[in-house]
Amino acid sequence: MENPQIDNTEVTATEVKPVVTTLLGSISYEKRDDYDQFLSDLTIEHAAIVLISAANFAQSKGIFSLDEAELIATAIKRLTTKPETESPTETAQ
Repeated sequence: MENPQIDNTEVTATEVKPVVTTLLGSISYEKRDDYDQFLSDLTIEHAAIVLISAANFAQSKGIFSLDEAELIATAIKRLTTKPETESPTETAQ
């Protein structure tokens, strides 16, 4: 009768990766505290980015009609395009 061999190799726990939550397809956080901090520190610029992300996310899901998508895209372009500065020759008359 053969002696059974005993496996003495160590069993290690698999690495636990943090759970990443993604909102609106582009805003991610790992801890709820980070999300709460983001909310409490929200600036006007960040608020605009959140709304633009929401519009883009909804559009990617086919939520808007063509007219709505055009309106939203135009509004986003207005918010994100820097106005051109007038050249000195344009202001002098």
